[in-house]
Amino acid sequence: MKVVRLAWVLTLALMIMPPTTVAQTLEQLWQQGETAQAQKKYPEAERIWRQIIQLDPNSAVAFSNLCAALFLQNKLDEALIFCQKALALDPKLPETYKNIGNVLYFQKKLTEAEEMYRRALDLPDDTTGTPTTAHTAAHNGLGLLLQEQGKLEAAIAEFEKATKIDPKFEFASNNLQEARRLLSLQQQPEQIIALNTTKYLPQEDPLTRIKRSIVKISVVFTGNAKGTAYGTGYVVKRRGTTVWIITNRHVVVDRDTEQRGDNLENNLEVEPYYGENLPNLPRDRVVAKISQITEPQENLDLALLEVTGLPDDISPLTFHQGEINPQTPISIIGHPESKDWSKYEAITIGIQSSSGNLLIDVSLAVGGSGSPVFDQEMRVIGLMFKTINESQIDSSGIGFAYPIDRVLQKLAQWQVVVP
Repeated sequence: MKVVRLAWVLTLALMIMPPTTVAQTLEQLWQQGETAQAQKKYPEAERIWRQIIQLDPNSAVAFSNLCAALFLQNKLDEALIFCQKALALDPKLPETYKNIGNVLYFQKKLTEAEEMYRRALDLPDDTTGTPTTAHTAAHNGLGLLLQEQGKLEAAIAEFEKATKIDPKFEFASNNLQEARRLLSLQQQPEQIIALNTTKYLPQEDPLTRIKRSIVKISVVFTGNAKGTAYGTGYVVKRRGTTVWIITNRHVVVDRDTEQRGDNLENNLEVEPYYGENLPNLPRDRVVAKISQITEPQENLDLALLEVTGLPDDISPLTFHQGEINPQTPISIIGHPESKDWSKYEAITIGIQSSSGNLLIDVSLAVGGSGSPVFDQEMRVIGLMFKTINESQIDSSGIGFAYPIDRVLQKLAQWQVVVP
């Protein structure tokens, strides 16, 4: 009753509102809606798009944006209704077809979803004058569909198109890497590296043992038609065949939909270090599950994974607690930009007074989250969770890491005793 009355009051207000005032209100609401959507405040975005539609019921883009906001809240049936209304107003809006494709993909209606993605890509083929994001997402979504159908070469072609349009779209790049890995597994099944094989590792490399304890985390998010995400984690405890790995919460949970990486079988896997002398062969992975995880509102972004079946030589890293002084030389090993097990040298800036987090003079790309921070004796003193680029020209920036003291305190709360 209150909603109906509110709508009536709004309609009456619009009838007496001058046209210039309506235009100003619309412009403000559009800015608010786009900001809310960008900040992933989807309930707020939904409310704003509904207001805009009240003011401008002929805006196909507003209906399409409302469809997207509803989809990201898992309101699939209602999302489709508003996407259909958007199409009725403008049947040539590629973003709408992409949104419908996402909903249908999430509902496992793969044939219908494929048709929607292809329609988005046909408006027009060269992407001139149309939103790049719609075409990137459509190529990415179509690639995921083809990959799910086992058409790996066709999927690779779509992911390549997506990365060509937008090289910074991490999911398309990750999906391309994953599809190529799956194709390699398909073409070379007899050359899959067994997990208990260690003889080929470059033992002359002093970092081999340390890298063996740092894993690459692969997560497949089925929501929002994204696909594979990568991150880093490292071993904090081992008991028999069971290993516990610490990483960031946002590595294993989709920030848009709050979907956990282990919600489906084989969607969350870890890959140990196998050396760098066999770069073209596929690597085995082990399924992981989330053992413990912080809440979204907590001031720590952590997740603890439990894995069984990693090789016997993989053991916990060595930790060093205590004060960390500015200008301390450190190193980071992780997977930013798919540069697996890369080592980065940096120095500490100091401790952030408001949070107690470690500031580091470094900028890492997506995939570096969860990387261990080492002192000069290769003892872990922190865990990376975010970086901010300071310059658009070079790669300089500031990295944020949790001091190992805070990580170990959380592990103790989870009743995980480390060596």
